[in-house]
Amino acid sequence: MAAAAFYSIVEPTPAQEAAQSRPDLRDVFHDLFLEQVFTAAYGAFAPREKPALYVNNRTDDEAPYRAEVLTVLQRLFSTPLHDLGVVHYRQEALRDLQQPAVLDGMRAFQQGMRAMRESLRRSDKALNAIEGQRWFVDAALLYGHALDGLGQMLAAAELQSAALQALRQHVTQLLASARHITCMTQAQALVDGLAQVRYAVRIDGTTVSVLQDPQEPDYSVTIAETFARFRQGDVKDYRVQFAPTSGLNHVEGMILDRVALLHPDLFGQLAAFRHEQNDFADPALVRLDQELAWYLSWHDFTQRFERAGLPLCFPSLSLEQGHIDVVQSYDMALAWQCLDAQIPVVCNDMALLGEERMIVVTGPNHGGKTTLARTFGQLHHIASLGLTVGARSASLLLCDRMFTHFERVEDISNQRGKLQDDLVRMHHILAEATPHSLVVMNEIFSSTTLDDALWLARRIMAQLSALGASCVFVTFLDELSTFDAHTVSMVGTVDAQDPTIRTFKVVRQAADGKSYALALAQKFGVTRQQLLERIRP
Repeated sequence: MAAAAFYSIVEPTPAQEAAQSRPDLRDVFHDLFLEQVFTAAYGAFAPREKPALYVNNRTDDEAPYRAEVLTVLQRLFSTPLHDLGVVHYRQEALRDLQQPAVLDGMRAFQQGMRAMRESLRRSDKALNAIEGQRWFVDAALLYGHALDGLGQMLAAAELQSAALQALRQHVTQLLASARHITCMTQAQALVDGLAQVRYAVRIDGTTVSVLQDPQEPDYSVTIAETFARFRQGDVKDYRVQFAPTSGLNHVEGMILDRVALLHPDLFGQLAAFRHEQNDFADPALVRLDQELAWYLSWHDFTQRFERAGLPLCFPSLSLEQGHIDVVQSYDMALAWQCLDAQIPVVCNDMALLGEERMIVVTGPNHGGKTTLARTFGQLHHIASLGLTVGARSASLLLCDRMFTHFERVEDISNQRGKLQDDLVRMHHILAEATPHSLVVMNEIFSSTTLDDALWLARRIMAQLSALGASCVFVTFLDELSTFDAHTVSMVGTVDAQDPTIRTFKVVRQAADGKSYALALAQKFGVTRQQLLERIRP
């Protein structure tokens, strides 16, 4: 059976790419701290690009390319997949890319493409046409070297993914194509021919004349041989190194134009090459260069977690409810901050199996409840991209939509109170959610009375339960933890010896109704008795 034609390492076919939609995930990204996660991943991409950008005090010539790649990264990070086949396609590609030899080869390919772009920029910016044509030849050769290196690496690698196997076949065909061979042969012939060009320059006052090669000996060799006998050891080199990025000045340009007049055939071939090979770079490989930045930025970002001993895994995904089971998971945004502060990262398990549909999380304040909810959402979004997630193992739902409802600062511009705003946002979620959706709610209805909050929450939970969507509900209302047979109770725990110390472990157990507020008040000296003693005259 013939291998599929290569299209992209993130999309198997154009049709599957066209079928994807990019939903509005601004609330989801904000609530789940996905903005922080992906911003850190962008930061893992940028440092690899910057070192080559500031040579000889040049401006950031790569800025347009980096902006283009950043757009690609943002699109890919914010477009969840709904096709299991595409998810598996990406997971397998990322597995292959994590092989050290493949990873090194792909980075070398990116460096080659970066050098090619630099030569193309110099070609476009050159004021002298012949100089621009010569830089273009260099760009073509650099592309050829990058393609050749990529082909050698792929040929030697043990590839399992359909993406990289198709890429290997595509590169092999490109290298063997008559067009590519002709392009590389012509480019190398031009370089060799230009290296043989000899001419003389006569300067008389303000007059500069360009002459045919007078066939005079190379006096620099004679001078070097004469003074070699006086050499007594290594000395400081006082020669000036001219920056190759400065380009030809007007005098040098006019000399080059006259040299071209002395060798019309060779320079005519140079001009023809520039015109005929204008699109020498294969569009699929140009796209590959950008998409590699997405995979490798995630690889570099997650390497920090791996070095710290935190687990990572490729999750398994299902289109049906009842298959959510996560072991030792963590909030990537919080873990990134903890690693900066050298604070231990606490991992938690969670599961919704069989007919279970809703996790109700209760417990003391600042005990890890909201972090668990964020982690639940993060895992599902990142898994839907085909990437590794922060967990020892994970079976997750490939949902059709994800909805989040976290507390918001009251917005006076919408002329709604906080409770009304909560209800409007909740109404939107209930109207849009399906049995294959995920809903993550955190401390809603805290602006109303306890009885009203309990009544409203039960109404919402009843609709979500009837719908069959998977939910995580962080609440201060312990009564909700036993809402129905589909509800699972999880509780944030405290240290057994000192209840004022949060363990940040959230475990599956019945709600105990304890907030440990009295223990905290006593620790900080603000119980009723302590206050009375302090104010006693």
